[in-house]
Amino acid sequence: MPRSLPKKKSLGIICALTVLVSAACGSGTNSVTNPETIVMGLIPNENASTLKAEYAPLVKLVSEASGKEVKLEVMNNYATLIEGQRAGTVHIAMYGPLSYVLAKDSGVDISPIAAEIYKKNGSASYQGYMVVRADSGIKDLQGLRGKNICFVDPNSTSGRLYPLAALIEAGLHKGDYKETFSGGHDASLLAVRDGDCAAAGIRDLLFNEVLPHQEDINIKDFTILWKSPPVVNSPLAISNRLDAKLRTSITTAILERGNADSLGVDNIAGYWGFTKVDDDFYDPIRKICKITGAEACKGKNDQ
Repeated sequence: MPRSLPKKKSLGIICALTVLVSAACGSGTNSVTNPETIVMGLIPNENASTLKAEYAPLVKLVSEASGKEVKLEVMNNYATLIEGQRAGTVHIAMYGPLSYVLAKDSGVDISPIAAEIYKKNGSASYQGYMVVRADSGIKDLQGLRGKNICFVDPNSTSGRLYPLAALIEAGLHKGDYKETFSGGHDASLLAVRDGDCAAAGIRDLLFNEVLPHQEDINIKDFTILWKSPPVVNSPLAISNRLDAKLRTSITTAILERGNADSLGVDNIAGYWGFTKVDDDFYDPIRKICKITGAEACKGKNDQ
């Protein structure tokens, strides 16, 4: 059974997902709606007041484009967000890549408007890393046989699913190594530093740009053992049950003006803006799920 690290290991970068959804959950209706208030759903990556402040410019943009009041709701987790869109009570939602696929493939009637990008004209994807201590002597993924590996969470895309697929392709399967769920990318790195884990799955942005600024982390102490293929960025998805003209107005506004430059801000919750994507863009997540057969891909949490 996977171990859990003490909570004090985490410095607060929460990238884990809690997704508990199945196709049998909720049926809702397919009627077209034109609500007086548009509800935009988020999950608590940060405290609610901070998130609301960071998304305020985007909320204002959607309100102007729709001519309606827009209410921002911070949900408890992705399961709540998914079921809100299934029931039609959440009209626009910011998903993670895996949770979007879980929602879409379980019958929630949504379409991705766009994916987040971190720089102007930037890519709508990133990479996951597997890192080890620089002095570990581990040279490749096969060297992790019999070792303890830190993953962020059973449902984390870069912090578990992609590294899990890489281990399988390297010939390592369940039982060939131990796994620990740390609860955060920073906590995983600290566990490697302290010798609690031999390796950790980490997102590139966090390893390259965020974690080096933590006082108790020296990136030079670590080596990147493996890099993933491109991992698609998180989508903003809209309910197809909304009136067609309303959907078009909101989608156009987000694609044309949903960015830091147009909104006159430094960033939107840490990213520059959005770029257009469609459902096929998330097929790599579906492929990873087929390779791994992970419980997370079935909407189950095995913590």
